[in-house]
Amino acid sequence: MKRNKVILAAAGVLAIAGSALISVPAQAAKPSILVWVDSPRLPGAKEYAKIMKGKVDVKVELHAQGDLLAKVQLFNRVKKGWPDVVFGPPNDVAVLRNPIINNAREISSLLKPDEIKNFGKLNDWCKGADGKYYCVKNDMAQSVLWYDTKLFAEFGYKVPTKMSELFAIGADLAKNHPGYSLGALGDAAAYSSYFWPSQCPLNNEKSATRVVINAKSEKCTRVTAALQPLIDAGVYYPGSAFSPEYIKVGQAGKIVAHIGPSWFGEFVLRPAGSFNIPAGRLTAAPMPVWDGEKTNFSGEWGGGIYTISPHAKFPRAALDFAIFMVGDKRNVVDVKNPDGSTGAPTFPAYLKGNALWKAKIDADTYYNGSPYAAMAAQAGKVWTGVKPVRYDADGAWGAAYAPELAKSKDIQKALEAYATYTANLAQQLGYEVTTK
Repeated sequence: MKRNKVILAAAGVLAIAGSALISVPAQAAKPSILVWVDSPRLPGAKEYAKIMKGKVDVKVELHAQGDLLAKVQLFNRVKKGWPDVVFGPPNDVAVLRNPIINNAREISSLLKPDEIKNFGKLNDWCKGADGKYYCVKNDMAQSVLWYDTKLFAEFGYKVPTKMSELFAIGADLAKNHPGYSLGALGDAAAYSSYFWPSQCPLNNEKSATRVVINAKSEKCTRVTAALQPLIDAGVYYPGSAFSPEYIKVGQAGKIVAHIGPSWFGEFVLRPAGSFNIPAGRLTAAPMPVWDGEKTNFSGEWGGGIYTISPHAKFPRAALDFAIFMVGDKRNVVDVKNPDGSTGAPTFPAYLKGNALWKAKIDADTYYNGSPYAAMAAQAGKVWTGVKPVRYDADGAWGAAYAPELAKSKDIQKALEAYATYTANLAQQLGYEVTTK
């Protein structure tokens, strides 16, 4: 009997100990994320890694945007290696959502109500047909009219509010000021600055299985008809704005105006290694409207996004990184860049970060009047007929359009080469391609 009591007592102790062990919560693993960014985003990403040390392990890698698809396909085959969050071009959201790739997680279930509110309409590019968000828009790259106030005053020009007025300036430059330029058209600049704002139907996805591509639409031919005489006259350069030849035009102080994205001032017009336009000359105006239209639409050249992999073990930690990049003062305003500048160089798509960026740009004495008002006016006027598509619509400008324009100097022929190329890509991915 005594032996049985001892056994029962021992069993009771074990039961109590066992229940105590069960009630102790498991130690939560410290979140870790692998981040891929391009060079302009690298300082902010590194700053975030420092800030989060001890809370989240943030590994940052510099990533060439063009090789993402190939690398993800490799990771899919070997079942490992996926980055948790990636900065990339805007069309990536459709490419990565392709079921064959499947590397863009829906994030609506992760976003907090105040975060959704802070995007307003500026994150709509990331919204799928199902109403869910699949990326975070880093910045808007809406087109505006950059112009040299000194040259405008010297030549007696008024800031154009219509495209016909801009082209009239071009005709006057050809006649009275040869050698001066209104821009370069040999890459996606032509698309974001002229074709997209004209509502030219090139990448207009109507459904998951149908896309409109029609380079002979009147919305396209009015662009090529207006630009061709000015290309022939040398007012528009039929090559890239980043080419050594055109950089010399900028450095010689001969760019009178250039429709370009909101990042053009900080990345192209201002830097000493680029156009190096002196302080006190540049500002931006809203987009001129096409004659007969009511809205002065913009296009977008860039406007990067953050996508989160469905393989991420800590998806909210990955999203926190993206929100930091678009909305935190320590990146938007304060981060130190390799060229000596501070802050994010592009127009944030997050309202909280945008307000911080506005104050920074408004106080910048480089500009002859802050360009922010023009950017803000155009931020909500990006024509929404263009949507993300599953094929590489961006790369096609370099693959098909630019070579033809460089060869023939015929912008309509170059546009049709682009349309033929993208139509083939679209059909390979199962789209029906129509002209309307």
